[in-house]
Amino acid sequence: MGLNTTNTAGLAFSIRDYRAADFDRLWEIDQRCFPPGISYTQMELSGFITRRNAITLVGEFQSGEAGDDADLASAEANPADRIAGFVVAHPIRRKYGRILTLDILPEARRYGLGIKLMTACEERLRSLGCAEVYLETAVNNGPAVGLYGKLGYQILRTIPDYYASHSLDAYQMRKHLSSAHPL
Repeated sequence: MGLNTTNTAGLAFSIRDYRAADFDRLWEIDQRCFPPGISYTQMELSGFITRRNAITLVGEFQSGEAGDDADLASAEANPADRIAGFVVAHPIRRKYGRILTLDILPEARRYGLGIKLMTACEERLRSLGCAEVYLETAVNNGPAVGLYGKLGYQILRTIPDYYASHSLDAYQMRKHLSSAHPL
């Protein structure tokens, strides 16, 4: 089911629900976005995506938008290569949601895909009755902290050694979801 499309600065993306055939590409993107020890294992990512009531939304490049010619040829040969990013969230007791990961390929960043994925995910959580949403992000991930701040998330606290394999702290962030639907 196609959810929506955005066209920003010449790149067009569509947002849709996850399909099982997407898994290998999503795991590959996660490995590209985060270093070992922070990126998920296949088992972890699979468990998050297949958990009951999990929300997994996928952002795809529209036709002719997959980057360079090699990427475009690959995307035409394998539709999974059109995937530019994804978000995974869990509603918890229909009271609040938790964003587990937002992964955007480096070449697709800063074109609005992260905002579109997060907005669509928040709408899903809101429709399930969630009044607020939480997430964690590394304290040294300035672009993510900036994106989440722009979306209305506030830092609640710093969690020491959240990424223990890197001795790296994380911010826990929260956003209140209004009952009114966004424009």
